[in-house]
Amino acid sequence: MGIRTVELFAGVGGFRLGLESTNQPFSTVWWNQWEPSTKVQHAWQCYVEHFHDGMPELAPAGSNTDITQVNPADVPEHDLLVGGVPCQDYRFATTLAQTVGLQATKALLWWAIH
Repeated sequence: MGIRTVELFAGVGGFRLGLESTNQPFSTVWWNQWEPSTKVQHAWQCYVEHFHDGMPELAPAGSNTDITQVNPADVPEHDLLVGGVPCQDYRFATTLAQTVGLQATKALLWWAIH
């Protein structure tokens, strides 16, 4: 089975692609991707298309749910936990006065990994 991996904030699967490009036997046993501000879950759909032939029914190990609503007991046993923490609130492509950093909504999601 290799290194059992759980991927949080999976996006379109960039972290998974990086792991799979190594010579290590990674196996993604569960992943989560959810964008709260949109009805259409584009990143989720891209992940399913790329890794599960576009069929959500082939992605039982995936969760398209707010990570704060996931019961930790529902996450399978794993060896490696990875997470692409949403970076929007950390960016500095604005004035310093408008940057909210760690107090912003998405910035707090790192607690879900903790």
